[in-house]
Amino acid sequence: MLKELLVEADAIQLQVEAKDWRDALDIAARPLLEHQFINLSYLNAIKTTTEETGPYYVFEDERFALPHARPEDGVNRLGFSLVTLKHPITIQSSPEVDLIIMLCALDSHSHIEQGLRPIFERLSDEKTREQLKHATTKEEVLNLL
Repeated sequence: MLKELLVEADAIQLQVEAKDWRDALDIAARPLLEHQFINLSYLNAIKTTTEETGPYYVFEDERFALPHARPEDGVNRLGFSLVTLKHPITIQSSPEVDLIIMLCALDSHSHIEQGLRPIFERLSDEKTREQLKHATTKEEVLNLL
């Protein structure tokens, strides 16, 4: 399901340069906005919550971020985007991240089986995580997932 959602939204962006965490979130959200998986209010909710409560979606050991907000903040359908960063960024006071997987879910539970479990299974393996972060083609990413 994860692969299909990434392909459907044309939502794999590799070795991207981001000025800061806000720019990185804009980049991650772009395909989801363009394909109407989310509304702009969803992206704004992620940014606002990050500013108010910190980077609640950063997984320090794996050096990746899973930004998301509530479904009612502007989700139209389940989706994911994946961004690898050319240079790691910090999200406020977080450790550096170089992989961002933006999640948009219609409710608080369906996305777990359809997307989160496969993501965490793959990213728990350090070798796979490193291969993913250094992938140069969408096909490489899809094969790793």
